[in-house]
Amino acid sequence: MVDESKQRVMHRYAYFVQRHFLWLLLGCYALAAIWPAPGVPLRQWDWSPGGLPDVRFTVPLLLLAMMLFSAALLADVAQIRAVLQQPLLLCVATLAVWIGPALLVILASYLVPLLVSEQPASGVLVGLTLAATMPVANSSTGWTQNAHGNLALSLALVVLSIALSPFLTPQLLSTLGMSLSASERAYCEALVNRFSGEFFIVWVIVPTFAGFACRWLLTPRRVTPIAHWFILASAGALLLLNYINAAIALPPLKDSPLTVVLLTAFFATTLSAVGLFSGWLIARLLRLPAEMRTALLFSLGMKHTGLALVLAASVLANQPFAILMIVLAALSQHLCAALVQWFLQTRDQGVPPGALSGRATT
Repeated sequence: MVDESKQRVMHRYAYFVQRHFLWLLLGCYALAAIWPAPGVPLRQWDWSPGGLPDVRFTVPLLLLAMMLFSAALLADVAQIRAVLQQPLLLCVATLAVWIGPALLVILASYLVPLLVSEQPASGVLVGLTLAATMPVANSSTGWTQNAHGNLALSLALVVLSIALSPFLTPQLLSTLGMSLSASERAYCEALVNRFSGEFFIVWVIVPTFAGFACRWLLTPRRVTPIAHWFILASAGALLLLNYINAAIALPPLKDSPLTVVLLTAFFATTLSAVGLFSGWLIARLLRLPAEMRTALLFSLGMKHTGLALVLAASVLANQPFAILMIVLAALSQHLCAALVQWFLQTRDQGVPPGALSGRATT
């Protein structure tokens, strides 16, 4: 009875966090702007095991591993089998994860240097490039579920895009870097080296496959009663990661040109808008039912900003506008998702309104 009572309490906490995640994220940004001091040592802490001097442990890396492990543990992979019966849809949607954002980066590479000076422009463009090459956010599944979308399609795009990202993301970073300046290409090359080497194996592939392995060993029946613990842990990791990076990116804004800040916010929001438009266009061209359209909107409109924040913290530490771009992209995609869900609920009056939030796993 005590265990059941604790489970009910934790379930209520997990539901509260899911329901109000957007406001919690805004609170983290406000706290980072007002009291950024704790974020600096959390980001700078670094530890290496005595026998493994090349393996570095940092707070952002540990938080990323927690989010990826939790997402894999909670993913119902069995549902993905239904989507495999529509390979055309899956292929087109997977390509759209990267094609639209890549075109936005190419357009921005021409526009941004005309509007702001060289140093801020580099940060904006490199940050946008990194965010555009990320896979689908795990949090898109929560938004899809709350909006009564096709959860199997959402899960398939998350798993498939993360599985392909070790191969596609470095190639995209290199290719998109060709449209940038020499200094910006150097940052892209550093990101490629960071993304495709030991870092990705240890901190992305290992925790993801460990989560899937634990789900298989424990069986979904045993995972379900403890799911709320991992929802809370993953949401807490994402909020702390955003606070750490916002503590670095937000305080300098008071001394930054307003044009640069507005431009960064514009492209951060446009990145999500491009994904939403891609989802709507695919659904219309393929004449998909409403639940699949909903899944595409959230999946293509949300990038894995948790992974992008960790990469930015390790490679782009001297580019505050690159980090700001990703911080604002994380915020804007949740704001856009909330607006989309509100629109879908008011349009489809037969669907009862749900909480304007998504599962906070990245």
